[in-house]
Amino acid sequence: MFSSTALLLLAAAVSPSQAAIAAWWNGIGPQIILQNTTTGAIRHSPCNSFGTAYYSHSDGSELPLTYKPKNGTALAGVGYWNEITTIASVYYVERDGAIANALLECNMNTGLFKSNGNWIISGEDNTVHANTSLAAVLLGSTGGYRVYYNDADMTINEIGYQPGGDGWVWRGIISKDIQATPALGAFFTGKENITVASVRDAQNVEVVRYNSDTTWRISTFPKPLAGNLTTHETNATDFAFNETVALNFSMPAWDGKTRSIGVSTDSAFTRSVWYIGADKSLYSIRNKNYTWGIQENQSTAFWPLADTPNAEFAIASESKSSMVRIYYFVKGQLAEIKYEKDAWKAYTALAPPPPKPAVTPTSPTSPGGSSSTTALPADTPAPGLSPGAKAGVAVGVILGVIALAALAAAFYLMRKRRSSAPSDHPSSETMADVSHPYAPEKAASVYGSATPPVDNAYADWGGKSSVHQVPPGYPMAYPAQLDSPNVPVQLDSATRPMELAAPQAMYELPVQSHSHELVGDNGHAHGLGNVQKHQAP
Repeated sequence: MFSSTALLLLAAAVSPSQAAIAAWWNGIGPQIILQNTTTGAIRHSPCNSFGTAYYSHSDGSELPLTYKPKNGTALAGVGYWNEITTIASVYYVERDGAIANALLECNMNTGLFKSNGNWIISGEDNTVHANTSLAAVLLGSTGGYRVYYNDADMTINEIGYQPGGDGWVWRGIISKDIQATPALGAFFTGKENITVASVRDAQNVEVVRYNSDTTWRISTFPKPLAGNLTTHETNATDFAFNETVALNFSMPAWDGKTRSIGVSTDSAFTRSVWYIGADKSLYSIRNKNYTWGIQENQSTAFWPLADTPNAEFAIASESKSSMVRIYYFVKGQLAEIKYEKDAWKAYTALAPPPPKPAVTPTSPTSPGGSSSTTALPADTPAPGLSPGAKAGVAVGVILGVIALAALAAAFYLMRKRRSSAPSDHPSSETMADVSHPYAPEKAASVYGSATPPVDNAYADWGGKSSVHQVPPGYPMAYPAQLDSPNVPVQLDSATRPMELAAPQAMYELPVQSHSHELVGDNGHAHGLGNVQKHQAP
């Protein structure tokens, strides 16, 4: 007879995560990536969209990857706006089963990504589950990146990259509890305050949260764990539920087989966990006043039914503005579910990107130097002037010549007076040096570099098998002022003359509670013991 642990591992082995969609807020708008199930390529929404998401199944928006993703890979991504372009750091499982990372930079003219490197970031001594899920967070200008995945035993592991460190390193197991299904969600809310949610079993969600004492504390809902302290050091055999506590709710349509799980935090630090149930409906469980409970459901006009039970989905959110956008397939189209200005909006199917304005062609020049003309339709009167009109033109030309001669004489006399009088104004040579930043002579310096001089988080990446090294001097990672991936960055009119497509809404979720997030200490290794370095094998 199988043990419960063996049954969970067997279920995970035969049930691929299929969470082949991810989304995040990049500072100026939502960014979405998903895998084409036919070609295996990872497609993306335009990376230059300000506020509005678009998506096309048929354009050339594919990530340029050296390590090809396996079919059915899990996806995760984070990104930011560096005042000139958007940057994305994408994570997926490549065909040999390792976790790969792609660093991408947006071409703001075309909306397509170009590659700034592709690396293997998991090591052979820390095995990755064949159907692992992935979740990622960006910790700001000094904290770096964290990625969460399932190992071969279906426990939850963390790998991370920190600027100035030793490259990507395995940071340890954050929960030794065995998960029923490979579905992970994560969110970061300042000072390494990280929440990771997972599928504990057919009745419960597990929440792993980084605490200020550098430990990962573990809890479950609806049924709580027994004991006062369960952490990353607690062995799987010691996990036990508190059977004496009366439950105040049960998980609607939850069977432990959901393919995706999401986490968001609003401006009051209220955490929400999202999933799509076996009935194809979207659900949210919210932690209010230290207690988990079901968030009020919306009608299908706002939270539509997904195309499949337990469907994969992606969430892009921003805690400062409480913005939430969720993406999944509805009636064969990628839909956007959106919360803004204190209310849920009617869902919409994402439209393809609008076509670029057509450039009006100039008249071609004939070999002889004169402009060619387009033939007129047969019923159009032949062009020409009547004799009276020709006489009028002749008189106008004569008067124009006389007027120009008078203006030239006046201009000469005025210049002569100015040259003989003293002046306190700068000379014409001095004025020429004080040119507008977008004058032609300054254009090269304004747009000449890919990014402003900011921290270089990827400068020391590499390893023996890195396919692409970061270009020398490439100033990649985060803007120096970016203390959180959710801090909005003001557009600099002296850097890029671009206008936001729409103002960013500031709002809160329908019910607020006081802040109850624990403050973590930045820079710790989470108390996970020995940190192992993992360069690309």
